[in-house]
Amino acid sequence: MEYNVLENREVVDLSPLLVPGKEKRRLTIRPFIAELDKTIMHDVDMMSHLGSHVEAPSHFKPNLPDITALDIRKFYGEAVCIDLRYKKAREAILVEDLERHVKEGDIVLLHSGIMGEEAPYISKEAAEWLSYRIKMLGIDNTINLEESYELMASHKYFLEKNIPIIEMLSNLDKVAGKRFIYIGLPLKIYGLDSSPVRAIAIL
Repeated sequence: MEYNVLENREVVDLSPLLVPGKEKRRLTIRPFIAELDKTIMHDVDMMSHLGSHVEAPSHFKPNLPDITALDIRKFYGEAVCIDLRYKKAREAILVEDLERHVKEGDIVLLHSGIMGEEAPYISKEAAEWLSYRIKMLGIDNTINLEESYELMASHKYFLEKNIPIIEMLSNLDKVAGKRFIYIGLPLKIYGLDSSPVRAIAIL
């Protein structure tokens, strides 16, 4: 078996750098000296939804599986980043924007180039269509996950079917329109609704 099969592949880091004290969401690190061997350690105080993070079904409903209950194989595999830079501000992402790009069992990432509240949003129909075909969905801050946070269609269709959702990815412009291997493993902490990940694309 060859163990260096990925050695010469291009790797794109899909996780943003997080700086304690400068994030919109809580992130604090406090150094201390370990009593046993006098090495440096840190207490970390942070939200589970910070930086690139993957949401488990229990984020939507507490009786659904937490991050540790999902098969580890959900968090890596063949992926496609669909280039939606032709979409207009606050335009719906439709099934026809996706269907020619998606294969059964894909990890699907979406990128539009329009940041914030004006970003295109995933329509209810597109969320439902994807939920029958993919094993994980990922977005950056150029995609709005929901058309309406009262309807919560994307959370419902994906998380109720044990399809994790990755949010706050970065550098998707570097992989838009491409296929690659995605890896982004969560922390194995029982009861956690979401976990930070170090996400990468291996081209």
